[in-house]
Amino acid sequence: MFLRKSVKRNKFRRFIFITVTVLIAIGLVIPLAGLFQRQPVDYGATGGDNAVQTLQEQLASLEERARANPGDKNVLLELAEIYIYTAQREQAIKTYEQVLALDPAQAEARLNLATLYYYSDQYEQAIGHLQELINRDPGNKNAHYLYAIILGTGKQDYAAAIQEMETFISLAGEGADAEKARQAIEEWKKASGQ
Repeated sequence: MFLRKSVKRNKFRRFIFITVTVLIAIGLVIPLAGLFQRQPVDYGATGGDNAVQTLQEQLASLEERARANPGDKNVLLELAEIYIYTAQREQAIKTYEQVLALDPAQAEARLNLATLYYYSDQYEQAIGHLQELINRDPGNKNAHYLYAIILGTGKQDYAAAIQEMETFISLAGEGADAEKARQAIEEWKKASGQ
């Protein structure tokens, strides 16, 4: 009887641990959506099919402008965002790559590209772009945050993730983002047995 209670207790603890881990992972990933803070241009419609049609018209217009002037970074950035909003991830990746070919120091494109690679489970590509961004701008707190998330949730390299998240906290100071980062550090310490 004691053995049965012990087994049930262990199963219950495991269930609780997995549930808490999943909830924390969701809490870490949702803020990444905030990296795409800039909203596309107002498309002139308030909802329904008109909004979709207008978005498709805007997409067609931007694609035409990009073909006519492939060296216009602003058009390419706007086009990449539209691709994201229309769930065309591969096209967004290609477009951000075009921007970086024109301007390797374009931080917004590099950060958004790293985010897309992260969501595509292409961690090495994401890390490469983040390392490049951090080398160019060591004070880019968003790059440090995303890098920590990829290391912790994607690669399970908790020691490196903790170090990177501590860098983020030092750059971010106090506030809700820093508190979420501290929570992530605590979870990674538990996961790594520290």
